[in-house]
Amino acid sequence: MITITNLSKNFTGRTLFQDVTLSIFPGEKIGLTGPNGSGKSTLFSILLGEMESTEGRVQRQKNLRIGYLPQEVRFHSQRTVLEEVTSGDSRIRALLDEKHQLEDEGRAAGTRYGDVLQELEVLGIYDLEHRAEKVLSGLGFEEQDFHRPILELSGGWQMRTLLAKLLVYPYDLLLLDEPTNYLDLNATLWLKDFLAAYQGTFVMISHDRIFLNDVTNYTIILENGQMAKVKGNYEAYEAQKGVEQKHLERRKKVVDKKRKQLERFTRRFHAQPNRAAAVRNKRKMIERLDDIELQQDVKSIRDFEFPPTRESGYMVAALNAVSKSYGGVKVYDGLCLDMTKGQKICLVGPNGAGKSTLLKMLAGVLKPTKGEIKFGHKVKCGYFSQTRLDVLSPNRSVLDELASAVTASVAAAQMRSLLGLFNFHGDDVFKLVKVLSGGEKSRLILAKLLIDPPNFILLDEPTTHLDLDGVQALTRAFQKYQGTLCFISHDLFFVKEVANHIIEVEGGRIRSYPGGLEYYLEKKRGGFAAPSKAQESQKSDKRIRREKPRAENTRAQREREQHKAALRRLSQIKNETAQLQKQIKDLDTESYVKARVLSNAYGKDKQLLKEYGARLKEIPGLQRRLAEQISALNEERDSIQG
Repeated sequence: MITITNLSKNFTGRTLFQDVTLSIFPGEKIGLTGPNGSGKSTLFSILLGEMESTEGRVQRQKNLRIGYLPQEVRFHSQRTVLEEVTSGDSRIRALLDEKHQLEDEGRAAGTRYGDVLQELEVLGIYDLEHRAEKVLSGLGFEEQDFHRPILELSGGWQMRTLLAKLLVYPYDLLLLDEPTNYLDLNATLWLKDFLAAYQGTFVMISHDRIFLNDVTNYTIILENGQMAKVKGNYEAYEAQKGVEQKHLERRKKVVDKKRKQLERFTRRFHAQPNRAAAVRNKRKMIERLDDIELQQDVKSIRDFEFPPTRESGYMVAALNAVSKSYGGVKVYDGLCLDMTKGQKICLVGPNGAGKSTLLKMLAGVLKPTKGEIKFGHKVKCGYFSQTRLDVLSPNRSVLDELASAVTASVAAAQMRSLLGLFNFHGDDVFKLVKVLSGGEKSRLILAKLLIDPPNFILLDEPTTHLDLDGVQALTRAFQKYQGTLCFISHDLFFVKEVANHIIEVEGGRIRSYPGGLEYYLEKKRGGFAAPSKAQESQKSDKRIRREKPRAENTRAQREREQHKAALRRLSQIKNETAQLQKQIKDLDTESYVKARVLSNAYGKDKQLLKEYGARLKEIPGLQRRLAEQISALNEERDSIQG
């Protein structure tokens, strides 16, 4: 479909990629990954012919139909949503225009008219509206929205309209640049399932590990000016990279040891005439040794941890009969909700349901129209806004903005060291906030939270603008965070790894799911959830708030505890099984790499080859033992579920 040969792209002395050669074939579902600024979106522009490469060429299959989803777009269409989605690409529109012209000229009985109808049928035009409605519903549109003019929609819903249009038509190749950026969690889950079953070809930029792993079968890595295409999803790439890195480290160790031995010999005997030939021979051997350089990972955010926070009371926040309206639009009416210490709550629901409004009321950015929000003993809030400048001052420098979050005296060197964790180095700390990219603003807010950590953190889409390494570092930090968390995110990896409680917001009401993402999805499939106080009567709400726990040892309490323990053990079993399966996969990859080395053993270090041979004999036994452990865990899981 597309062949890239010796492609290079430079920007004002900076090389994005150099001498890249690869091909894209039909049926490939490719995840394009790499750090922010590595040139992923630039590559899309070159593939589309919108930008010239510095060197090399791109060959496209003749009449290749490419659908493109940019990160941002504004429609200027006068059509409704459904009209736009069913309007077709240029080829379909040309065929429809020709069909209408033939009908107007009375040539509907001719051969060409039949050919046009056949081409339209092949393109699926007669099933178009049904497919369009199905895709629009999956992306979160209500039926009444199908006939709304596009110009009335917000930017996010316009992006969903374009995405729907791309998914409805049989393009030869889709280029999707962060397709989940404007989706809520449920729409993201729908898109994941749609793309996993998609029969076409696409290249997709995404920073969501679960999304990439579930929908792609190839991975293109763009990093340090190089580009490599790997068979398998991102998880497979990471496993292969880990094995290759270990192999390279081992080989470097052997080569370095050999080089030191040879250099020691030449230093010792270089002045002895009777050893001159031997010294020359050793120097030639040194010259023939490979120079092995281990590639250093450059991460947008290095791993970090929140220091211990001041412990809050058990009750962190309580919303009592809270109402919120914007003009005549009522978002909440009589909302009651308790948040307790240690909860890591993810707010889910359609865009526009009021998730950000709830978060802003908790942060004190918005005041309730009615009702009150009470915070518990020693609760200190920190807020990460989706609109980054809500919590940043645009005319401050990065260093001054960080200093503004400090309540006690902190040395400038300590602050610069902290900023270094978030990839602000050298003169970067003197940049004004207003010139920072979206990713840099996100990293600065995280640094502010870290320097004086609150015990109740509110996050609105914290992973937006972060690359895969940044999302992983953020996830690890919040997994270990000891305070209370309430956040909004559509990043499946972040939600799955961090959340221990889900609250669904829709139609001004909330529904509570006392578990993580998998628990929520399981209960949604089963149609059951624990009712929230917003769904109970106000009288019952007040009574529950007054009551204290009285019967810790009752049968119901014991059953709840047993149920929680079973859920915890099932989660542990799942994690342990996944880890064991990963070890088996790693051993497969290691076996493959070592077998390849042994198959081309000429000139290789004999001791290394001997070690590789012995290791290859060990691997099958290790895999059998791992498989036995997995079998035992599966039996335990079945007994718990039974």
